[in-house]
Amino acid sequence: MEIVRSHHLYLRLTIPETKRHKAQIVTLRPAVRIYQSLLRRAEIQGYAGPDDYLFMPQVEDRDSACVVLSQNFNKILAETGLKTGELGQKRSLYSLRHTAIMFRLLYGKGIDLLTLARNARTSVQMIEEFYASNLTAEMNIGLLQSKRSLKLRQLGLDLA
Repeated sequence: MEIVRSHHLYLRLTIPETKRHKAQIVTLRPAVRIYQSLLRRAEIQGYAGPDDYLFMPQVEDRDSACVVLSQNFNKILAETGLKTGELGQKRSLYSLRHTAIMFRLLYGKGIDLLTLARNARTSVQMIEEFYASNLTAEMNIGLLQSKRSLKLRQLGLDLA
């Protein structure tokens, strides 16, 4: 993991190849602050080496660490009444991936599907079928109108 400070501030994650995906992943700006906070905590506990894990670094068996993280997340979901989604789907730690992709689709200021898919290490087809399938035109009305309004204003045809 590397903090990149250029025109944009983000984390660059180089993670092991999965399926057909081997490209790096980049984060949003707030991830840098969170990462630095977690790293400070790890340093205090003596786990800030380049090969140490960020979450539960004291647990050598990573499968066990994943189970504990999932159990804790499930407890949070249960206590907050969020274990089941509006459409009856059961939520899990993996649901955070869906949430992250959906937030980029909804609030990413016109992010294109190819860029999003590559950064999420998935395909455009997967995003269209499993993530974007629940989107409606009204969910991005601001984006739809802003493109039109901007173009109209540029042409001197502001109809508002």
